Amino acid sequence: MVHTTSDIAHACIEFVSHWREIHRRFDIVAVDMPIGLSDDGERACECAARKILSPHGARVFRVPARGALRFLDDGWAKANKWSKQQGLGGISKQSWNILPKIAEIDGEMRAADQRRVYEAHPELAFARLNGGTALPSKHSDQGLNARKRLLRGAGFLNLGDWLARRRALHAKPDDILDASALLLTALRIRAGQATALPAAAPRDARRLKMAIHY
Repeated sequence: MVHTTSDIAHACIEFVSHWREIHRRFDIVAVDMPIGLSDDGERACECAARKILSPHGARVFRVPARGALRFLDDGWAKANKWSKQQGLGGISKQSWNILPKIAEIDGEMRAADQRRVYEAHPELAFARLNGGTALPSKHSDQGLNARKRLLRGAGFLNLGDWLARRRALHAKPDDILDASALLLTALRIRAGQATALPAAAPRDARRLKMAIHY
């Protein structure tokens, strides 16, 4: 998590263990996790994000349907079988691995919280910084260097120090870069300059808006 109360040059970084340590502390929160779960496993915001990032649309994981949450204690195989039986398609291992965090946020969020808590995606934030073009993979040296260059150009003076301390922060380099990109999205939201996908967001069964911001 990267946060600031003024300009980016004075931003701070920290990592917390539970969502509730974040979402009540700040005026605006941009989080790289799904907010709002569909009943059929289809979210228009994901489809729109994949089109923008094409040909790298796979960087936006397909979020399982809300019904998959009931299988958290039963394992991926049962959840995947259930999803296929419902005609919803399979559940990827990547999506399954973050399902506990999805459930954690879903359990804390209320529709009223979305006045200040927003789903975002770092790949969209980086694409915006890069003139609308998706960057090379963040798992490559080329991709990491491109992200660092764009963030430094955006004013992150402490980026080198954060990356040097990444082991103490229990973070990978791309975690730090992604969190920094999300701070830029939060600042855009606060300034009324962010884009929402879709502009008219549908709501899920819990009345949570399903939209990705960047």
